[in-house]
Amino acid sequence: MTALSSAQLRLLRELDPWMILGLADAPEYWCKNIRDMQGVGTTLDQEWRAAGLWRTTYPWGLAMTAVGDYMRERKRDDPAHVVALTWAEITRWIESMPPELRAEARRQRKAGAVSVSLVVDQLLAHGIAAEQGALW
Repeated sequence: MTALSSAQLRLLRELDPWMILGLADAPEYWCKNIRDMQGVGTTLDQEWRAAGLWRTTYPWGLAMTAVGDYMRERKRDDPAHVVALTWAEITRWIESMPPELRAEARRQRKAGAVSVSLVVDQLLAHGIAAEQGALW
């Protein structure tokens, strides 16, 4: 089972819930789609917002980083990143999920906000369980 760190899961939570469900349904398609949108923005996480961090989409993945990389030239291991997550890491994490959890995400992609939030919580909880299991 592929694990993500708790910081990487926090970074994923910065994405819109429909994007997380899309990633669970078809990671190759949605990684490319999210990458091509080149999204950036103020973080939803209050702690990161207070620290002046910014969510940035890079050709190689996502990062919570210091403002100022307007050309998106920072590499994955740049010290300005508090946390980084590559498209390959996201894909491996999704592919390690139980098929029934991915199928539920697929079914709920068109559901109401409450159902979507519940499934997103299940997906991210899977990451937490994987991280805890990797420690032992």
